[in-house]
Amino acid sequence: MFGDPVANSRNWAVKSLLNLGDFKNGLNFHKEEVGINLRCLGVGDFKNFSVINDVRKLPLVSLNEKPSLEYLLRDGDIVFVRSNGNKELVGRCLVVYTCGVPTTFSGFCIRYRLNNNTLNIMYLLHVLKSESVRSKMMGRGANIQNLNQQILAAINVPIPPIDLQNQFADFVAQVDKSKFWQ
Repeated sequence: MFGDPVANSRNWAVKSLLNLGDFKNGLNFHKEEVGINLRCLGVGDFKNFSVINDVRKLPLVSLNEKPSLEYLLRDGDIVFVRSNGNKELVGRCLVVYTCGVPTTFSGFCIRYRLNNNTLNIMYLLHVLKSESVRSKMMGRGANIQNLNQQILAAINVPIPPIDLQNQFADFVAQVDKSKFWQ
């Protein structure tokens, strides 16, 4: 429907992820912390998911104090695997809907939050999961593979008309419903 996002054969305007939103590396915490319990999205929770709708299934972590708001996920945030010993997992991403449940994300992740309405989140997720964009995210490092905000910030995203993006998101939702009812 959109073609390869890197080739951009339809010649749509492009913007970098940096110009469309902001990034935050995840929270580092220690086992001995206690007091504030929060759900926490970690690398092990990504599996093959594209969307997490029920954060109540995520593990709880304890912190000595409540983290600042920038460490709490909001509905529609995209989270990337930043670091992992398995190169294939680095760059995986998904959209999170917390539905008001306080949820943070681990230090092995990067949170991305759109700051404008030129993109439908499901369209953006489709772009970020495409093979050509994933190849631009391939981790660096000998043992532990890493992705950083600078690599992500440089990714260019074609911006088709929002109506077309919304049609795509509606189509994806219908396909997902049919999978659920089978």
